[in-house]
Amino acid sequence: MSLHYTSKMTGEEYNEMRVSVGWRPITEGQAERGIAHTTFLVAVKEDDEIVAMGRILFDFGYTAYLGDVIVRPEYQGRGIGRKIVEMLIGMTMESAHEDERIMFILGAAKGKEEFYEKMGFIRRPNEESGAGMTMWRKK
Repeated sequence: MSLHYTSKMTGEEYNEMRVSVGWRPITEGQAERGIAHTTFLVAVKEDDEIVAMGRILFDFGYTAYLGDVIVRPEYQGRGIGRKIVEMLIGMTMESAHEDERIMFILGAAKGKEEFYEKMGFIRRPNEESGAGMTMWRKK
């Protein structure tokens, strides 16, 4: 397996990744804008095909949202997702100043909570934090 890592991908490739794991595609415009406004992106290619990706939205203060960690099913279980998350956290921490703490937030896909817990993420709700919440709206 000859994989290479890049920080670039197209909106079309992003939607292909979403569909590969059973997520709904979004509009091409949304995909392009989302990628363009991503703070840090790691895409993994084998030959010319993206097989995994992840991204961070960081406010350069203290909040970083880890989103869209996607590994095509036939590539799962090989440590690729873990490496992507570690790389994204590392990129974010390089942007922090000395003695600053960064809060990483994510919304795990159903059934993937244990994957993130192994890397130190804490399930919510817990003694300190309420449940994570989402809301979708359509224009």
